[in-house]
Amino acid sequence: MNVLKARTVLKEYTKRFGELPPIKKSIAHTERSTQFYKDCFQEQIDFISDPSKLKTALCSRRAGKTHSAAVYLLKEMVENPGSEAAYIALTRSNAKRVMWPKIKQLNQQYSLGLHFNNSELFCTFPNESVIYLTGANDQADVDKLRGSAFRLVVLDECASFGRHMDELVEEALEPTLVDCDGTLCMIGTPNASCSGIFYRSTMDEKSDYSAHAWTIMENPHIPHAKEWLDQRMARRGWNSDHPVFMREWRGQWVRSADSLVYRMFEDKNIYETLPVEDFDFEYILGVDLGFEDATAFTVVAFSRDLPLLYLVDEFKASHMIPTEIAQHIRELTNIYEFIKIVVDTGGLGKSIAEEFRIRYQLPITAASKYDKFSYIELLNSDLASGFIKLPRGSGLEDEWRLLQWDEKRQKESERCENHLSDAFLYAWRESRHYCSEELIRAPKYGTLQWFDDECEKMEEDELQRLEQEEDTDDWWETENLQ
Repeated sequence: MNVLKARTVLKEYTKRFGELPPIKKSIAHTERSTQFYKDCFQEQIDFISDPSKLKTALCSRRAGKTHSAAVYLLKEMVENPGSEAAYIALTRSNAKRVMWPKIKQLNQQYSLGLHFNNSELFCTFPNESVIYLTGANDQADVDKLRGSAFRLVVLDECASFGRHMDELVEEALEPTLVDCDGTLCMIGTPNASCSGIFYRSTMDEKSDYSAHAWTIMENPHIPHAKEWLDQRMARRGWNSDHPVFMREWRGQWVRSADSLVYRMFEDKNIYETLPVEDFDFEYILGVDLGFEDATAFTVVAFSRDLPLLYLVDEFKASHMIPTEIAQHIRELTNIYEFIKIVVDTGGLGKSIAEEFRIRYQLPITAASKYDKFSYIELLNSDLASGFIKLPRGSGLEDEWRLLQWDEKRQKESERCENHLSDAFLYAWRESRHYCSEELIRAPKYGTLQWFDDECEKMEEDELQRLEQEEDTDDWWETENLQ
């Protein structure tokens, strides 16, 4: 039937029977939304259907929290035409890796008809609802979220976020939920430091968040979970109280400094001001290159008269192009006059470093990445000795409090950021603070120590004069010789 004929039929219909009744979308939406639950188990359904506007899900690995988040996002957008939702992971690349395939799978499974923008990471529904995927690992990402009006926001990997998560939640995200009376969900697996807003929200009985928790053992899609875990524990030599097992597979908060990559001490490794007036400092820049993951810069300072290494400046940002990186290095060089600039040249980093040398005349040195595990242990020795100093509240301090090993302790956990940590490690390996010699300083004029030193010096001078007189011939001996 062509368009003209269809319009004629419609016009004749309305003339005889009146206007067409409106389509009851809510019924269609309700029927569609119930389909999402058919692959969910009870703990997931309880979490999604909880009417609370603030919710947490504290889960073990392989508990199905990603599936829960995907179903929740799709269900809300289907039931509320023209709405917006956001899924936020630690980094944009993590969001793309974890959630993007899951949404595409469910779109195909339930014939939702979503349109995907793979470059900007958002998908649009036929009813004009939209789901955005993004990261929140730096200030620029956080600022992008301001000004939106979300019906649902899901924060994933919450235990891996640093202290900026408080700002993210309270200042950036909560205001975006006001217009639609939206819901904020925080989900994740416990970390080794037992800190942060996610920890407080799941553990504080007075918290405003409705707490949910389940593990791999409640996931019916992995029926062999117990046998698999028993075998894994036997291979690792774990018992049921092992902190890694408790956190990763039972979803319980257990503090364990041994699981952290860098072991920092509040009383030994934090400083308030750099003693620039008392010592001559030399500066080194460490750079860890990235694009989706942040490019990180750390400036360290050491003196030939001190056994200490200070972090004095830091910066990280995602999506920096080579020109922006080179410009930032130049700006830092004008301030600190580096004796060395160390850049990670792995992968594409090598070609970028060559461009810095040739096009921008920057004296780049390739960062040494050999035997990283051993050098991390050496850096930890410096931390334990109090030789490493960080300014209070630094981003590097934030990373070190959260960065933990994977289960095999062979590399850093992929759920944690390590960009500033790597940049600092490159600079630390080039520092010569361990070659320092103690500087002997004269006491201040007029002090008690100054008077004591002067008296001691006068006494030594007088003794030396008397010794010289004793070495000369006596007068009578000289007279007899004549």
